Amino acid sequence: MKLLLDAGNTRLKWRRLADDDSLLEENSTLLADLGGLSALWQAWPFTYALGCNVAGEAVAAAIAAALPSGCDLTWLVPTAEMAGVKNSYLPPHRLGADRWAALIAAAAYPQSARIIVCAGTALTIDALTPDNRFLGGTISPGFSLMRASLAESTALLTAEHGEYHPLPRQTEDAIHSGCINALTAPIARMVTHLEAQFDAVTVILTGGDARLIGSHLPVSHRIVDNLALDGLARISRL
Repeated sequence: MKLLLDAGNTRLKWRRLADDDSLLEENSTLLADLGGLSALWQAWPFTYALGCNVAGEAVAAAIAAALPSGCDLTWLVPTAEMAGVKNSYLPPHRLGADRWAALIAAAAYPQSARIIVCAGTALTIDALTPDNRFLGGTISPGFSLMRASLAESTALLTAEHGEYHPLPRQTEDAIHSGCINALTAPIARMVTHLEAQFDAVTVILTGGDARLIGSHLPVSHRIVDNLALDGLARISRL
């Protein structure tokens, strides 16, 4: 039995696979609740675990401690090439492992140029050529982090929930709408940049805020849940 792990800044997403790679379960756990996974995972005969981790060494240690004895745990480290994807990052290993896994998953989609957007605590926007060469990408605060930074760094603005309006007339709506605009604009800009070089561009959204951002994105796109886990599944079959 296999276990795939995506340790992000807020949550651990995990997927349990049978020996024939069929899906048995997919779930997520807040990083603060990792201690509760031990009793669950100890009951399953995992022999192999593969993960990507951007949450740090303490989280990696907590995950390792929760696994049953004898389970071989490997953390993905980005390389210059893997699963047919070429990594142009400088140097390659400095690329986030979750971004690398998502790029490898995106390589399985139709061979247009692809823009992979992960909308979580951070917003990453990565570009992949039709022949699966990673060109580079951007990192910026995600929706919740952007809203929280306004509340923490200003005297009169709060993180109250608002709604999107093209011309907001209430502060909470102005913050909500401004953050949405700040997140969708660089995606649309990346589309324009790639469309000048390639015949077709496919936008793939993943992450907890993918649907929120997608509902306001002025370009066609597809939403794929847990794209990084899909990439880890591809790697595990190599």
